[in-house]
Amino acid sequence: MITIGFSPHRAEALPFIVRSMARHQVIVLEDSPNSNFTHMLNRDMSIENCLMEIDSGFPEFERLMCRSLRKLHEQGKEILQIEPYLERLLEIHEHFAAGKTPADILKLPELNPVYQAEKKATGALITYYRRSIQTDFSAVIASVNAFAKADAERSNLRSMLRARAIASMDTTREIFVESGYIHYPLYLYLRRKLKGRSKIRVVYLLHTVFRKLGCKRRNMGPGDILTLYYALNSKIKKDLADLLAARSLIYIKLIQKQEMIPHGSEAPHSQDEAAANRLVDRLGFEDCKVIYPRIRFKHRDQALEAVTTFLNQKDNTSIEQK
Repeated sequence: MITIGFSPHRAEALPFIVRSMARHQVIVLEDSPNSNFTHMLNRDMSIENCLMEIDSGFPEFERLMCRSLRKLHEQGKEILQIEPYLERLLEIHEHFAAGKTPADILKLPELNPVYQAEKKATGALITYYRRSIQTDFSAVIASVNAFAKADAERSNLRSMLRARAIASMDTTREIFVESGYIHYPLYLYLRRKLKGRSKIRVVYLLHTVFRKLGCKRRNMGPGDILTLYYALNSKIKKDLADLLAARSLIYIKLIQKQEMIPHGSEAPHSQDEAAANRLVDRLGFEDCKVIYPRIRFKHRDQALEAVTTFLNQKDNTSIEQK
């Protein structure tokens, strides 16, 4: 049995992640190989020194995860870092550091697709950043859609390479595979690669938390939903794609970017994202078009107040018209 455990990299998810990991013989992490990782597991190196090589937006999550992984390692679990895409991306950077050119990279069969995917996604992101400060809202929306498509292509390549690596393992053992929600195609690629040789189970590790919060769409933001549509090659009408793109512009201004540490059974990131989703779900495309110029240069608290005020005024107008 292979279990793909989908969850965000948040400290609040750790109890659910570790509990599921403990039920398996092999744990496959969503990390590129780190030369110091084994030393950390064996306590030959401190967690702090090991993490110095990692550029993480959620350092406390990484620290707590390493503590849990040490315990699982001591229980006899085999812990592997399997993420070929990131490994090849690192290799590309090393080639550039050694004085190689893009033309040199393109000649390397293993690195060429990764370089192309990164170049396309990065270019689309730069275009979005450039247009995001302009007044033409339709151009901003077009750039969001273009980035979502490029990001989906990059994500699919990443999932395909990872599925190939996992499928080459000894799948007679109980294997846990760590993954983020946006990489759902990993399941589809892995199922195709295994051709029935092993059962695959998909588990959404924060399902009980999301259910209590009354979340929709596994608490994913509109930008991730749009990217998944493209990653799964699902047909999506232009109006819906543009609406998700527009809502994503508002959503990213409302969510908390800093890492939040839970206390007890709290799930602060999940609660924050659920609250942001509830707000943007009430916005139509034209609403986003009106709100976006008002908040694009605002801090989160100011943006949150502006969106809440706009929705309250909209509700009051609707009541008066009735």
